Formats: sequence, C-alpha cells, structure tokens
Amino acid sequence: MVETVTDKKHIDKFYTWLKPRADVDLEVSTSSYIGFEEDSKILGAIFFSNYDTHNIFIHLALDNPKICQKKNIRLMFDYIFNQAKCKRVTATCDNSRNRIKKLVENVGFKKEGLIRSMVNRNNKNIDVVVYGMLNNECRWI
Repeated sequence: MVETVTDKKHIDKFYTWLKPRADVDLEVSTSSYIGFEEDSKILGAIFFSNYDTHNIFIHLALDNPKICQKKNIRLMFDYIFNQAKCKRVTATCDNSRNRIKKLVENVGFKKEGLIRSMVNRNNKNIDVVVYGMLNNECRWI
C-alpha cells in the first residue's frame, strides 16, 4: 500500500531521492513536500519551494504511475491553493521529457513559455518549459 509522507524528519531522504531526478537544487529548510513510498521504497515526491504568499514552485519526480491517482493530485492542489493560500503555482520541465509535459498539461497547467538553455546537465544545455496554473483554473479543489 502506498503511504503519503509529509513529516519534516524525512525531508532529507525524499530530497536526496528527488534532486537528481528533477534537476533541482532547493533550500530544503524552507521547502515542504509530499512523499510517496511503499514498503519503505520511495515511489515519488513533490517538493514545494520559493513560496512568496502569491506563488509557489513545484518540483515533481515519480518512479511509479500509482502516484498519479486523483486523490494524490487533489492532495497536491489542496496544499497549494487551500493550505498555502497561493494564487498561482509554477512548474518547470525539461522540454525533451514529453511524458512529464503531458502529465503536467493533463492536470490543468498552462504552458507559459520556454527558457532556452536553462539547465546544464552533463555539459549539455537543456531548454525548460514553464507552466502555470491560477487558483481559479484548478479543477481539483
């Protein structure tokens, strides 16, 4: 059974797992997260960063499609729009990762632009797509 983890004492474990998968370098002490694990094996994580009372950034990595259940999507948007009271959420994605882009778009994010050569991975410049969602556009809450 998939368990949801949000306890701050496990944040470093989930961040260590997320960091190479999501190409992020976050200030963990000011981030929050929702982790998903089964039999102590991490299946996915969503980190929330750069919260400024208006916008929050999300960083997502999943190793198992079990995490894409409606209840987990609702949990994420409930945190963003109801608990954190954000007016918008921002997500970025490597432009070459079509499965992730499709997932982000299918839950309701709008493509807002492309940032060329935003990330350098293995000495290769990566273009990043920027997505956004306003609270009144969210169909999950």
